[in-house]
Amino acid sequence: MTPEREEQLIEQAAQFIVQRDLEDLAVIALEGTAPFGDIVGEMGIMMSYPLAVTLFSRSGGDFVKMLGFNYEVNAKRLQERVEELAEEKRKRQRKLREMEKQRDDKEGWFSGFSSWLRSLFKRPKGKEC
Repeated sequence: MTPEREEQLIEQAAQFIVQRDLEDLAVIALEGTAPFGDIVGEMGIMMSYPLAVTLFSRSGGDFVKMLGFNYEVNAKRLQERVEELAEEKRKRQRKLREMEKQRDDKEGWFSGFSSWLRSLFKRPKGKEC
């Protein structure tokens, strides 16, 4: 497998993990299994192949092979990329919160209070009385 293809697969998996807020679970799984890289890599091919193909379609088979044959190095690369993307996501969320706070501050105290009241009495989506 070419290094470019490995990078592409790691990026795809990292994006998948971060989009679904699975960063903590992925870090725990990758850190916890890294010392047993050879065993996990070989067993992981058998156990994770159906799941990887389901989640990543055609790339799933390549992803499992990539992790399986050089597990420790590729798991570390995946973990680092997940942490980078998660940090970027946290920065974007902080920036959005700051922008919302600034907007609420500009609108005045009453509009902030009224939006707070609306949020208290907001009906959950999909539920009818």
